[in-house]
Amino acid sequence: MSDATVQRQSSIKLASIPDPRLIHRVVQFKGRRYSLKLDYSSWNALEQAAARRNMRLNQLVDELAVATNHEGNFSATVRAQCLAELKTQIEELENKVRLQQMSGEGISAALLADASPAPCFVVDGRNAVQKANGPAQKWLGLAESALVGRPVDQYFQVKSTQTLAQIVEQFGQGKYQVFPARIVCLRPGRLIMAKATICPVLRRSDTDLIYIIMIDVG
Repeated sequence: MSDATVQRQSSIKLASIPDPRLIHRVVQFKGRRYSLKLDYSSWNALEQAAARRNMRLNQLVDELAVATNHEGNFSATVRAQCLAELKTQIEELENKVRLQQMSGEGISAALLADASPAPCFVVDGRNAVQKANGPAQKWLGLAESALVGRPVDQYFQVKSTQTLAQIVEQFGQGKYQVFPARIVCLRPGRLIMAKATICPVLRRSDTDLIYIIMIDVG
């Protein structure tokens, strides 16, 4: 291999790496000028944050400047906004992957939960909550972010003719049966009991499965 070929391949590899150097830009809004030096990824995140909020980049920069009263920590605030945007994008990607994992060849469990007017929890084979629809979040008084990944028995008890572990074991064996149940939920100062239905949705293996707990609040 010639030296020229090696140099050409090296330049191609280097070209694929994002430029770490700071990019200087002057942003103007309503007569105000803001001079910022950010790396390429940060500028990209800032532009996406502005688009997410349906505003122009210069509007977002001005809003951040106003929030800091145009003080010396303005650059830190801008970088914090860039970091928040990147975190949001990561969370969205993780959510898409999680929802995709809950999808079989038919309708996804997430779609079924969102279509339900009753509180509905999508749970995996480890009995960990994977999704809680709007009514479920309202019923428990908790946001979905506080529920996902947590065991269902952390929030309420499921009582049926069989234990929840036995029901999940049957789902894992491919037995598609609907189980009626009662939900016992302890809230500050009161005990709430409700009827529920436990229904299998998706099974990939004995332990890799998805089922739904639907609460009857009527």
